[in-house]
Amino acid sequence: MKSTLRLAVILCVLWVLLSGHFTPLLLFLGLASVALVLWMDWRMDEIDHEQFYLPVTRDLLTHVVKLSWLVILSNIDVCLRIYGIRKASPTFMEIPLPFTNPLSKVIFANAITLTPGTVSMAIKDDTLLIHSVSKEGAEDLKNGAMVDIIPRIKDKHVKTVPVPATSDYPPKKIKEKDVSL
Repeated sequence: MKSTLRLAVILCVLWVLLSGHFTPLLLFLGLASVALVLWMDWRMDEIDHEQFYLPVTRDLLTHVVKLSWLVILSNIDVCLRIYGIRKASPTFMEIPLPFTNPLSKVIFANAITLTPGTVSMAIKDDTLLIHSVSKEGAEDLKNGAMVDIIPRIKDKHVKTVPVPATSDYPPKKIKEKDVSL
């Protein structure tokens, strides 16, 4: 309940900050959107009981700022490649994952995908398959260009709730009434 209330507050504040409009229609649509997201969150928790707690620390805020800067630089790089100023050389490459924590691996892969021109394709053991629009970008990632911006997550911060070992999990078939909106 506490996490649902926290999520509701965060979503409402984000809606108001991003929309900037206070007309009744937009406030109603924002409230409806928040309610839909909270309902989907509740439904997902019924199926997947794992939960990650990521504390908001200075390290996380630094990550957001540095990642935003890398997104801007990557946008400029992709634009230069689109206009032909720089040559595009699409490349697939496996890069080593320098993290042991699964949450750090996911944050690293998502950070790569968020930067334009690169996509994380698959995580396999301690490697990550990426696609980049340039060989230089792939080499930079292989040499650890983005490793230092990932927040250091200690295992004590990652709390998982184990999935119950029941005979009906995972569900064999989702009933039609469960998937209707």
